Amino acid sequence: MIWWTDLPSRARTERQAIAELAEEADWLQSVKWRLTEDLRFVADFDIVHLGASYPLCLTYPHFFPAVPPQVTPRDGTRISGHQYGAGGELCLEYRPDNWEPQFTGAMMIGSAYRLLSSESPAAGEVADVANAHRQTIAQEVRNTKLRLILDAALLDILIEQPLFLPQPFTLDEHWFAQHWLAHPRRLGPPDAPPLWAAASQLADPRTREGFAIRLPDKVDVPFEGNYAFLNTFLTALNFAPALERLKVSDAEMPLLLVHRGTARLYSLAQGTGKRDVYVYRTIVAPVNEQRLSAEHGGLSERSVAIVGCGSVGSKVAATLARAGVGTLVLVDGDLLLPGNLVRNELDWRAVGLNKPDALAARLRDINPSTKTIVRRLLLGGQESSASTDSALQRISQCDLIIDATADAQTFNLCGAVASAERKPLIWAEVFAGGIGGMIARSRPDLDPPPHAARRQILRWCEDNGIPWSGGDGEQYSLQIDAENPPLIADDADVSVIAAHAGRLAIDLLKGGATTFPNSAYAIGMARKWIFAAAFDTYPIDLVPEGQWGPDADENARDELGGLLREFFPKAEEAEDEG
Repeated sequence: MIWWTDLPSRARTERQAIAELAEEADWLQSVKWRLTEDLRFVADFDIVHLGASYPLCLTYPHFFPAVPPQVTPRDGTRISGHQYGAGGELCLEYRPDNWEPQFTGAMMIGSAYRLLSSESPAAGEVADVANAHRQTIAQEVRNTKLRLILDAALLDILIEQPLFLPQPFTLDEHWFAQHWLAHPRRLGPPDAPPLWAAASQLADPRTREGFAIRLPDKVDVPFEGNYAFLNTFLTALNFAPALERLKVSDAEMPLLLVHRGTARLYSLAQGTGKRDVYVYRTIVAPVNEQRLSAEHGGLSERSVAIVGCGSVGSKVAATLARAGVGTLVLVDGDLLLPGNLVRNELDWRAVGLNKPDALAARLRDINPSTKTIVRRLLLGGQESSASTDSALQRISQCDLIIDATADAQTFNLCGAVASAERKPLIWAEVFAGGIGGMIARSRPDLDPPPHAARRQILRWCEDNGIPWSGGDGEQYSLQIDAENPPLIADDADVSVIAAHAGRLAIDLLKGGATTFPNSAYAIGMARKWIFAAAFDTYPIDLVPEGQWGPDADENARDELGGLLREFFPKAEEAEDEG
């Protein structure tokens, strides 16, 4: 986009406004216009103040007037305390956060003069200009590769430590996304219990031992890493433990210096003698930041079995972990292969792993408080009866069962367990070709048992003259006709159905009144089958049918007595003789 070819009248207005400003203001001199190689409009100019001349340029961006021009020094120097580094843009009154299209480049030049003249109010004087630019923590740290993460509660603990008392300090650090991220773990000796856990236990962290020292506010600690200063500083304050460590060990040594209401991490590099010192940027996270409703608090006591850790199951599991569900039982007998990555919560690091193992690791990264129990089992497949029975027993102990396999045999097993143990069941299926999907729930005594509920859904399809499109967990593509390529369900299609299933599960786990008036829904994502448009949704009414609970003979007590007598005839004889 070249704005001035579309808005030549605006370009002429901009030139005119700056020319008028130059006639009125004797501090604005030597205005010259030019085009850069990438066809940006630029005005070079000088601001003169107290005998000093500041060579600047005003550069119009490609998307002007939607965004403001930039004012920068032409000689690449740092001329202001309100500047993005040497040669960088001046931070002026008009910025992207308050810019309006009717503002002009002449206004930017006037703002630059007010900034520079305010910082030098008189010859030989320097003044601080109030900063109207409020940066977020993300803006402040975006160019720093070394970061210390702690929360406000932990910072309060550090601030309350005794002055001048070096204490053993342990941190875990890991390399992720081209950054070193450090997390404090312990204050005290290595065998002392942790005082806090600011983050989950990291996989293969670099654990390092050093010292934490609280200093009075009057102590001046430079932000730059300086070994000579730190060595002199430690010597002057007679911090014997840290000094002795420097003498006898060439290992890296972190120093956490607490003063002026914050904590700063210095890391002395490995080696002897003069060492490099690395300074970490501290990021303080808010305490008890409310990101979930109060109703989610009870989810930590709930357990869910997810049968099928593929495309739908992996996404539902991640949703439930983020919601705070306490325990997830993951059941799947398959491996994660490269082809699975187009529709799965997992990534290349997990290729070759059993799906439940890989998913458990992923969930620990999402929420370390969620306990995961893994069953590497193809439910309904060629497995030993003992293994299958053990898995079903563990599934039956959960508060909710989710079948994410879209496999009829697996559904039969999950439905049998749910019905016998009176546990709710949710199942989800993505229709072939990603044209839509189905989510359904079956709650004890509120909905028909799972098998009856599924029959009613199939009858609903038949009553509407609609062939059933779901039911095959491997069929993600749908061939409409021989002349056109097949429709293929992608990650977005799967994510829609998985998100709806997760929403249904959280609604059920929270208890109380449900927000879903129906227990089954057909959800469209394309104008195919019954769906008139994307997101066309059909609620399906389920009516009472059948009984919840284990199958039992009509005369179970008499039949059981006869069975026991057959197994233990001597017990009956002894009873008769007595």
